[in-house]
Amino acid sequence: MISSSGAKFFLFFTSVTVFIATNASFLYASGRIEPAAEKRAQNIHRVDTLILMIYVALLVLIVLTSWFFKKHRFLFIHETGLTLCYGLLIGLLLRYTNVGVIKSSSVEVIPKDHTHLKEPPDYLRLEVTPDPSQNVQFHYELIEGFFGDKAQQEERQMEQKTVFSPEIFFNILLPPIIFNAGYSLKKRHFFRNIGSILTFVFIGTTISSLGIGVMMYIFCSVFSLHFSFKELFFFGSILSATDPVTVLAVFQEMRVEADLFALVFGESVLNDAVAIVLSSSIDSFTAKGDFDLAALVASTLRSLFLGATIGCSNALLIKMTSINEYPLLESALFILLSYLSFLLAEFAELTGIVAALFCAICQAHYTYNNLSEESQSRTKQFFEVISFLSESFVFCCIGVSLFVSYKEKWSVIFIFTLSMVASRALFIYPLSALLNLKRSPIIPTSYQHMLLFSGLRGAMAFALASRNTATDNRQIMATTTAVIVIFTVFFNGSLTSWVVDKLQIKHGDEASNVNLEPLQASESAVTPNKTGAGLNPWDKSFLPRKWYNFDAVFMKPFLTHATPSLMETLPGLCLPLAKIFTSQRQRSTVHC
Repeated sequence: MISSSGAKFFLFFTSVTVFIATNASFLYASGRIEPAAEKRAQNIHRVDTLILMIYVALLVLIVLTSWFFKKHRFLFIHETGLTLCYGLLIGLLLRYTNVGVIKSSSVEVIPKDHTHLKEPPDYLRLEVTPDPSQNVQFHYELIEGFFGDKAQQEERQMEQKTVFSPEIFFNILLPPIIFNAGYSLKKRHFFRNIGSILTFVFIGTTISSLGIGVMMYIFCSVFSLHFSFKELFFFGSILSATDPVTVLAVFQEMRVEADLFALVFGESVLNDAVAIVLSSSIDSFTAKGDFDLAALVASTLRSLFLGATIGCSNALLIKMTSINEYPLLESALFILLSYLSFLLAEFAELTGIVAALFCAICQAHYTYNNLSEESQSRTKQFFEVISFLSESFVFCCIGVSLFVSYKEKWSVIFIFTLSMVASRALFIYPLSALLNLKRSPIIPTSYQHMLLFSGLRGAMAFALASRNTATDNRQIMATTTAVIVIFTVFFNGSLTSWVVDKLQIKHGDEASNVNLEPLQASESAVTPNKTGAGLNPWDKSFLPRKWYNFDAVFMKPFLTHATPSLMETLPGLCLPLAKIFTSQRQRSTVHC
């Protein structure tokens, strides 16, 4: 007789033996799969670390280069051009060497039962049979986008990893660049020229997009290039996004007239937003749909209102709380709410650029005055540093992408560049002539020439072009945009100071005929000089005078610690409400 404990042990041993026997092939397969997966994960981690190390080393080199250039002031070379050169060298190195190559294997996947697919799937399920009795399933998620060419993608993994994702650019790199632009903006001259800026932005960008599309359609018909008009119109909207960061940097160093600076800066910031909305509208265009310019304007205005609301809300929140006693928390709140304005606008399918820009303008005008001295210095320096590093990183990536991109057709690049320049001239001169009929002071011819010359293409155009590279034509567009960006940055950026002198545009001491507006967001930067507030007819017109009065009587007392407070400026009937929004600092100032 076998004891009960012996019987239990026998049953357990038999069960384990049967389990091992029936699952031996699976355990064997798993034993081979897990080490392979672990090794591949380590290789990917090593390559990712190498890429980050390369870019960080490049940024260190860029910082040292910028210091050297600011100290020695080279006339025909700007540090942005050298940043692109560094990227080109790294791209060349990655293209023709085996640095960071991951050994990969590929399998031809055929749809089960010859299923016909109308569009690329988001997920792939691969069944592998290491042993006839067992199946092991691998699940692959498509995260790198769809590729229209049939090249071996595994041979280009290192190259693809070095080119940044457009979503990283739009959601991480772009917001601090835009916010810093608004935070350091010379508001008086920007809003003096707001009518001209909006005319160039909405009407000019649309004309430029159509002009590029029509001219390219004619060229493609002559040279038998297979592009549809929709593709060319889409590409025209992409190339309409200007980014004259190099020109503006030279303007700051030369201290050009503030009105010219405001026109170039204002158009470049806002037309990025229009280019995004325009390209998205064209990309989703169908035969039954139509393009609605009024909807574009409405979307921009809603984005403006959203950004301004968040900026003003932050000003009121900091004013009515004692969070400025904790500068670290105060700065964190300021930065997070600023970023939230961009994300909220994007989530609501509005324009994050416009929301972030006007949130920054309101923060600089109202919230900045409520911050503690430590937070004022910290927020200025934070956005300056992050903006500088983001711009440098993006231009490095553009340089790298030229050698790791998909298609090169230099004839297309040449005629696209000609179309881009011609289409910009189509709206600069006619719109300036129309504006000069009612504008005072007028936009001089020298300004118009400079506006044409300042139409550099930059990170925004490149990011929009590289967002979708599913077909051969889209890949050609991405490569073409990269070449155009590099060419305009080198050519236009290098000749900016020479063109300013050639056009006899006043700069330096010649333009220094008034007091400068205090600089809030960058104490160390050299900014363009201004014309006197009292000398400009814009300040004497009806709407500006009403706004200045409303801002002084209501907005500043409401959102900041400015005096006189609402208790003094509002009618007696509103006194209970005025007391709620009057801070203790304002009360103490009144009593004194």
